[in-house]
Amino acid sequence: MESSLSMRNPFPDLTDHRVCRNLACDAAFGRRGNGGLLYFYRKDRRARIAGGLVTGQKPNRLGIGECGLILVMGAGFAQFANMFVNMIGSFLNAEEYQETMSQLTDGKSMFFLIVCMGIIAPLAEEIVFRWLIYLRLRDYMRSGAAIVISGLFFGIYHGNLVQGVYASILGCLFAYFLEQTGSLWTSVLLHMGANIWSLVLPELAAWLLDRYPMGIAVMLVLLLTGMCAGISYFRNRSDTEQRRII
Repeated sequence: MESSLSMRNPFPDLTDHRVCRNLACDAAFGRRGNGGLLYFYRKDRRARIAGGLVTGQKPNRLGIGECGLILVMGAGFAQFANMFVNMIGSFLNAEEYQETMSQLTDGKSMFFLIVCMGIIAPLAEEIVFRWLIYLRLRDYMRSGAAIVISGLFFGIYHGNLVQGVYASILGCLFAYFLEQTGSLWTSVLLHMGANIWSLVLPELAAWLLDRYPMGIAVMLVLLLTGMCAGISYFRNRSDTEQRRII
């Protein structure tokens, strides 16, 4: 019996290549920069402070170690969300999606993809979907409902069923930990970790399967350990009263 890992790619790349070609690349060349999105966020935050929805206190800061842990968590979330989508791929027509994405990424350097989809696009998307949409929803409803609704908006934005399921799951996780930590950069780093991991994973998985098949299991265990450690750490660190500063 042939391993399912060797028969097909168990770790589909579900990052948004449409964003790379449009929003992220435009931002890189200054036509639709993240600076404009930051302007709208700051304007909205001033209105929320003036309306008494949040305090004027600065958002919590993250230490270097915490930033690293968040990146690992983002990679773990992407990994297991990818695996879940892959398991239900027959219902979502994932194989056709992967063929389309391969055509879009062929000929592009890994450096270009990481800059566009691993750094620029996550920042732009987080400003819109978490810093603006989620925080505004949370001002007028319970955080759980705001997390789910903003996550669904994030999924619908991606424009197809495969990415929609994947992005909705991650969008909910990004908003949840934004809320838990009281830091705007939590969701950005989670998103960056998820996208960069999804970009490098196919080559890494192929290399491990060729050289050290057991490395796949080791990799999954390490990701799961880092993910669980981060979840435990930030849940214990969270302070309900301080979260309202964002």
